[in-house]
Amino acid sequence: MNQRDRIIFDLKGYIVKPGVLSQGEVEELKEFVLRQKHEPDSLPPHQRSLPGGAFERFIDHPAVMDVLHDVIDSKTERIRLESTFLSYRQQGEGEWRPHAGRRTTNPNYAYNFHDGRIYAGMTRVVWELGEVLEGKGGTCFISGSHKANYNIRNSTETSLDAKDSGIWESYSCPPGSLVVFSEAVRHSADFWNNPHNPRIAIFCAYNHINVRHHKPSFAPEVIEGLTPEHQRFFNEVYHPQFDRWQEQEEQKQQYINAANRLGGNKIDRGLKTKIKSIVQRFR
Repeated sequence: MNQRDRIIFDLKGYIVKPGVLSQGEVEELKEFVLRQKHEPDSLPPHQRSLPGGAFERFIDHPAVMDVLHDVIDSKTERIRLESTFLSYRQQGEGEWRPHAGRRTTNPNYAYNFHDGRIYAGMTRVVWELGEVLEGKGGTCFISGSHKANYNIRNSTETSLDAKDSGIWESYSCPPGSLVVFSEAVRHSADFWNNPHNPRIAIFCAYNHINVRHHKPSFAPEVIEGLTPEHQRFFNEVYHPQFDRWQEQEEQKQQYINAANRLGGNKIDRGLKTKIKSIVQRFR
């Protein structure tokens, strides 16, 4: 992101990047996800649900990674894709259900700024494949609520969550746009009221490799059908400490094997004692 984008994301908790995809890319992706929705059996098993098929190359689209490297981690191997789903709504369909908001220590949602950079927990990336008109059904936000000190979620001031409270924001954008927001910002779906086209949007939840929020629900054949480069976004939760544990276990086993081999030999008693003391440190 450029500095302006960083400032807006930090200030509001979300950012809109209009017209990221070409018309051809939009049509290809839209046609494919609608086929997944309406005719999944017409596709091979590994392409019948997201993130399989035509969407695969958008997992690490440069415009997406440009943001995630700034708000999750600068290293791609430390970013996980936890969930993807298609939001499809015709005229009048939808719901109003505000959720999230407020500062939190929960690592899945926590939003922090430290030492000159953003650290966001789960970050939602939304590919809007149809035109979105402001106030007509796009995702809505209470700007800045990702850093709120008051508990918005459980506030007695329920009127704050009313759509007409005056504090909710929406956006407009052409097909092929990106909307990226911190899960920590208070947000809500809305009823789709754009008479010109349905809402066709792909929602993705990215998180740091250290944490997980969603229960894994991807079909194994879909992940297996991805390239190794994209499969890495679906690795299990990981921390470098796990490597040290593994190294300790392997080293422990080496000493145990050595001790077992020497057990029946007539060797220096002091050497045996030393090996046994090393093994004890790993227990």
